[in-house]
Amino acid sequence: MTERPRQRTSAAPINPKQSTVMDNTAKTQNIVDEIVNTIKGLNEGLEKYPIRELVNHAAVFGPHLKQQRLETNQVRKFLDAINQIKVKVAHAQDDEAIGEIQDKAENKKDEIRNSKLSEIEINEQLKSLQKEADDQKKKIIFSKIESDIILLKPKLAYAAARQRAAKPLEEVMSAAIDQVRSKEDFECLVQLIESIIAYHKAEGGK
Repeated sequence: MTERPRQRTSAAPINPKQSTVMDNTAKTQNIVDEIVNTIKGLNEGLEKYPIRELVNHAAVFGPHLKQQRLETNQVRKFLDAINQIKVKVAHAQDDEAIGEIQDKAENKKDEIRNSKLSEIEINEQLKSLQKEADDQKKKIIFSKIESDIILLKPKLAYAAARQRAAKPLEEVMSAAIDQVRSKEDFECLVQLIESIIAYHKAEGGK
């Protein structure tokens, strides 16, 4: 008895909606990987993130977060914490220790101006003295916000655990937070998140 030839079964057609979701997921992961790899390559801190590259990354990443249906209220605690740290930095400028550093610098400047050094030497020493004072002030300010910055990571992790759409943002911002080691790095972190949110909203995100 001869066997009948088996009929070939065709693969189930791919749902167009499923295909779109897969494409969007792949695109999002690509931009996430690109940003994270760029950030991890900044050996001298986040402030070395080229501003043009930062904005270009945000211009792609923000719309992808919208496509992933991320809403700002899903990361509200994280954004609120960022704003609170910004306020803390502004208030730290008026700290008594900051004032004392500048007062000491001004006294030393007067001594230098009254010295018998040449005008070129005086100007060089004044610049060097002010830079040293500014570096000390920045270190004091950063010491007041460092723990707050590190504690941003748990807020992101919590948001990502509750909403899958927040996971890409958590990956990017966690990598960025790891590179924050100074006041300037924090300012770059603010630029990054504000740029991402701006492009997210421009795409229609809420």
